Amino acid sequence: MSDAEEIKTKQSKMKTIGLLGGMSYPSTIPYYKLLNEFYRERLGPLHSCPIILYSIDYYEIMKAYKNDWKSIPALLKTEIESLLAMQPDCYMLCNNTLHKAYNEIEMKVKSTVPFFHLIDLTIEHLQNKSMRNVLLLGTEFTMTDGYFARPLEKADINVVIPKQSEREKIEEIQTRMAANEMKKSFSDYFQSLVMNYQHLDGIILACTELPLAFESIRSDSAIINTAELQCRKAIEYITAIQ
Repeated sequence: MSDAEEIKTKQSKMKTIGLLGGMSYPSTIPYYKLLNEFYRERLGPLHSCPIILYSIDYYEIMKAYKNDWKSIPALLKTEIESLLAMQPDCYMLCNNTLHKAYNEIEMKVKSTVPFFHLIDLTIEHLQNKSMRNVLLLGTEFTMTDGYFARPLEKADINVVIPKQSEREKIEEIQTRMAANEMKKSFSDYFQSLVMNYQHLDGIILACTELPLAFESIRSDSAIINTAELQCRKAIEYITAIQ
C-alpha cells in the first residue's frame, strides 16, 4: 500500500475527539493547539485534528463552587449530554476540578464512548516513569480537597501540597489567568516556587490555567501537564487503526 493509500485508509476510519471546554476559555485554547500538534506528529504536516468543541457558559458552575457544590454534578451532566449528542467518538473535560463532579455522575452518564480521565492518566504516567514523590499544584480546592491527591496516594504515590501562603498566591495567579490576564511576574513566581521542591520527582500542573505560566519554567523535577496527558491519549485513540 502506498503512503497516500495508507493515509486515506486511516482518514476513512478516523474518530472525532469531543471537548467540553470554556472552563475557563483561556485554558481551553491550548487543548486545541496540543491536539493538532500531536495529530500532526502522527500523520504528518497539513493534517488537522477532528475535534468537536462544546464551549459552555461557565458562570452557573463557577458561582456554585464555594457555596453550592451539590448542584454542580447535575449541571455538568447536562453539559456532557449536550456534547455527547454531537456524537464524538471519545471525550474529555478541559477542567481539573470538575473531575470531582464527574466522579459523582459517571454511572449516570449514558455513553459508550471512552472518557479520558486526567487523574487516571496522571497515575498511569507517574507509575510508568517510576515517580513516587510529587508536588500537586492547582486551585486551592484541588490542592486541599483530596479528590486529586487521594487516588494518587492509593497508588503509593506521595503527594506534597504547597504551604498555605503558597496556595494563596497560586490561587490568586490562577484566578487572574482564568480572566485572560498574563504577566511575566506569574512565571517568575512559579520559577521561584519550583526551586523549593526540586527534591521531588515531579510537579503536577493539576489546573488547566497553570501551563500558561509554565512555558519558560526551568526545573530538575519533571513537569506533568495533565492536559497534555489527556490530549496524547486521545490522539493515540483516534489514530489507532481498528
